[in-house]
Amino acid sequence: MASKRLRHRLEYILLRLTVWKLGLLPLRAALGVGAALGWVAWRVLGIRRRISMVNLRQAFPDRHDEELERIGLDSYMNAGRFMVEFARQNRLDDDHIARHVELDEDSGEILQEALSLGTGLIGLSFHFGNWELLGVAQSRLGFDVSFLVGQQRNRLVDDFINRLRSSHGLEIITRDAAMRRIVRIARSGGIVCWLSDQDAGRDGLVVDFFGYPASTPRGAAAFSVKLGMPILVGFMVREEGPDHRLVFGGLLRPREDLPREEAELELTQRYTDLLEEMVRRHPELYWWPHRRWMTTGLYRKKKSADTG
Repeated sequence: MASKRLRHRLEYILLRLTVWKLGLLPLRAALGVGAALGWVAWRVLGIRRRISMVNLRQAFPDRHDEELERIGLDSYMNAGRFMVEFARQNRLDDDHIARHVELDEDSGEILQEALSLGTGLIGLSFHFGNWELLGVAQSRLGFDVSFLVGQQRNRLVDDFINRLRSSHGLEIITRDAAMRRIVRIARSGGIVCWLSDQDAGRDGLVVDFFGYPASTPRGAAAFSVKLGMPILVGFMVREEGPDHRLVFGGLLRPREDLPREEAELELTQRYTDLLEEMVRRHPELYWWPHRRWMTTGLYRKKKSADTG
């Protein structure tokens, strides 16, 4: 137990030291450092590179490995830039958002409809682009934003990350308090944001993702169906350097003519399709190292094929 506490404290000190050093650099230079760290993670350390390549081959079976390697490298470099931006998130102000985040021209009508509803919303995003900046941008657009978050094993790191998230007035909702807080948000007209693209194990809803069944978290669809909360699907697309384009993929409502479980499954497939469409357009912005198809057996299948 003492060794665990010591390790967690050292991890926290290293994180704070890294954030401090990155904060001394101009933004574009810091982004360059982040991209370089991503390059090292892919080229030198090979962190989850094999899993990433399995995922990329599943998603793009018609592309050569050389192209997929390049997409994987770009994805890691984007992840490095994202981590730098998130580490500096408490420095973002209205001027930064105005200069570096542009609303996609085709998203204006979706945004206005969402703002005019007067009811609670689920703001759904994925491990794509800078998903943390998406919540900050939504708060600047007039939404009362809350984040549903998981808990890191290291409580010191967890507290620090959540302080960065809440530095712009965003409310943090932990999963143990999710139900009652989301009900309150549904009644007050706020928006609760979370991610929904990791493997959800045996409790997930199995939908198609890039031509293979994927266990997907049921939370967003379940709350949408139960509470009648529309789902606003959003993406933050990196253009160049610190510049981003905010894209709303759709405002989805659950089918009222279907039984509850079927409505949840149908809704989950719809927002998963929106994610797949965006990833096909910008594969370098998706975070590929997740074992997205673990529950449904893709990796066991690939291992058997490799050794057979």
